[in-house]
Amino acid sequence: MSDAQRNDDRSLARNIGPLGAMSTVVAGTLGAGLFVTLGTASATTGPSVILVVAVAGALATAIAINYSWMATVFPGAAGSYAYVSRTFNTRLPGFLVTWSKWLGYMAADAVLAIGFGSYLQVFFPDLIAGQAEIALVGFGLLTVLFLVNLVGSRGYSLVQNLIFGLLVVSILVLVIPGTFTVETANYQPFFTGGFDGFLAAAVPLFYAYIGIAVAGQMGAEVKNPSRNLPLAMVGGTLILTVLYMWTAAVIYGVVADYTVLAESARPLADAAEVFLGANGSAIVAIGGLLATASSVNAVMAAGIKMPYSWSWDGVFPRWFSAVNDRFGSPHWSLFTLYVVSSALTFYTTGLDQAIKIATFSYLIAYFAVSVTLLYARVYRTELIEQAGFDLGGTLYLTGAVGALGAFALLTQAYQGSLIIYVPWILVGLAVFGVYWYRGRRAGIDVGAVLDTLPGVPSTEYDPDIEEVPSDD
Repeated sequence: MSDAQRNDDRSLARNIGPLGAMSTVVAGTLGAGLFVTLGTASATTGPSVILVVAVAGALATAIAINYSWMATVFPGAAGSYAYVSRTFNTRLPGFLVTWSKWLGYMAADAVLAIGFGSYLQVFFPDLIAGQAEIALVGFGLLTVLFLVNLVGSRGYSLVQNLIFGLLVVSILVLVIPGTFTVETANYQPFFTGGFDGFLAAAVPLFYAYIGIAVAGQMGAEVKNPSRNLPLAMVGGTLILTVLYMWTAAVIYGVVADYTVLAESARPLADAAEVFLGANGSAIVAIGGLLATASSVNAVMAAGIKMPYSWSWDGVFPRWFSAVNDRFGSPHWSLFTLYVVSSALTFYTTGLDQAIKIATFSYLIAYFAVSVTLLYARVYRTELIEQAGFDLGGTLYLTGAVGALGAFALLTQAYQGSLIIYVPWILVGLAVFGVYWYRGRRAGIDVGAVLDTLPGVPSTEYDPDIEEVPSDD
C-alpha cells in the first residue's frame, strides 16, 4: 500500500448536508456570542458595542470568504491545517497554526460549558448556587455531547439541526417585542471608553464569530463542499451579524444601565426580564441553554479534527486518526478533547481569561489562512482552477482585510495569553520534531502524503495540480 493510500480506512463519511453545515455556523456560534459575550464585551465601550458587532462582522465576513475559497480547493478535515499545509506543501506551518487553535477549541468548550451552567442557574438558583456547581453542570453537558459526537457526524448533524429550529423561536421571543420597547435615551452615553475601549471590546466580540472556522474543520464530512461550505460560512456569518446587531440594539435599548449587562453571565435573560417579566426571562434562558449546548457540540466536533489530521499526515500519534469501527468517529481524538475541556471547566479562573486564550488562537489561524489565500492567488495560480468559485480581484481585498484585521486584533488579544501560548507552542515544536524524525527514519513519502486530504479517501480526492517540491 502506498503512503497516499495508507489512511483510506481512516477516512470520514460525508454525512453533513447544507442545513447541518449552516447550523454549525449559526447555531454553533450563537452560544459564544449572543448568550455569553454580547453583554460582557460592553464593559469597556458601553452601548457602542452595537457598532463593534458591525465592525467585527465585516471582518468576519471577509475571513469567511477567505475560508470558503480555500475550503473549495482543499475540502478536507481540520480546514486551516489542510489549507496551509497543502498550499505551502509543508506540514510545519499548518501544524503550528492549528496546534494553538486546538488549545483554543478546548478552552472554548470549557467557556461555553460554563455559560450553559450559568443559564441553567436561572431555573435552579438554590441547587446551582455557585461557580463549583456551574462547573459541574458544564462537565455534565460535555459528557452528554461527548457521547453524541462519538456516534459520528450523522448524530452530530441531527442534534445541531434540532437545536437550530428551537433557537430561532427563543430569539424571536426577545427581539421582536423588545424592538417596540426600546428607549433611545438608554443608549447615552454611547461611547464610554473612547477608541481604546471600543477596540478592546472587539476582541471578545470577535470570539462571537468562531463558527466561520468551525464549519471548515469538518470539510471532509460536508456533502457537496464546493457549494455547501461557502453557503454556510459566508451566509451564516451574515445571518449572525444581523442577529447580533438586532439583539444588541434591543438589550441596550431596554436596559437603562448598561453595566447591569456588562456584569451579567446571562445578559439576554436579564434584559428580557425588564419588559417580558419572569416568563420571558425563562424562555430566553432556555434559548441560552440551547445555544451554548449547540456551540459546545460544534466546537467539540471541529476540535477533534486537528489531531486527527496531524496523525493522518504522520506528525502525531497514529491512534489519533483511528476511527470507530461502528460509527466512523475519531474516538481517541474526541476522548482527549473531552478530558482536557472537562478539566478546564474546573481550572479556569473565569470566562474572560478563557475567552482571551481561545480568541488569540483563532486570530492566528484567521491571519494564516488569509495570508495563505493571498499566496495561493499569486504563486499557486494553478489552484484557482480547483476552487468552487472565483471573485477575481475581490479575493485580494478580502485576503488583505482578513490578514490586517486579524493582526490588529492580535495586538490586543495577546495580553494575558502569551503566558500559556508560548510554552504550548514549544511543546508543539517538540512533538512535531519527534514525529517528523520518526517518519523520516521510516521512509514515509511526505510528498505523497501531502497529495492527499485529511479525512478524504484517495479515490475521492485527486489534486490534479502542478507538483510543487515539498519542504519537509
